[in-house]
Amino acid sequence: MATESKPSSKPSRVVAVAIDNSEYAEKAFDWYLEKIRRNDDVIVLIHIPESYDFSLATVQNNGEEISPGVIRQLLDELEKNVKFLEDRYAEKVKAYGIDGKFRTGGGKPGEAILKIAREENATLIVTGTRGLGKIRRTVLGSVSDYVIHHSPVPVLVCRM
Repeated sequence: MATESKPSSKPSRVVAVAIDNSEYAEKAFDWYLEKIRRNDDVIVLIHIPESYDFSLATVQNNGEEISPGVIRQLLDELEKNVKFLEDRYAEKVKAYGIDGKFRTGGGKPGEAILKIAREENATLIVTGTRGLGKIRRTVLGSVSDYVIHHSPVPVLVCRM
């Protein structure tokens, strides 16, 4: 997905955009593209796939252990979903003629997003939000809330 850099007199802005399969992430990305994108921006699309606790995969299921084939099937589906997401966003980036790349990571989403943003020297992070209420956000946690409070760079949260 990376394209060659265009020569510019001022350094490009590196924008990290947190994405997933939600409409909130897509709307945040579209808002960025339509409202604040610069022609010389470099985009880093960051996706942190759902993680599974495979230590539970050996738990008895109706008296039988879950087979390694089931685990392989879960991993294959996860890989297929990540590839689909990468291709979908790559089309948008290409349509706008923006330099960019797609990165995935593991672990807690907020921490992983910030880790990749630091590695890529991002100067701005864009993320969507589900708009949880205060109590639900406190109980469930919020990736955007974590990113806002721990990011070393400005964070744009799009609430739709």
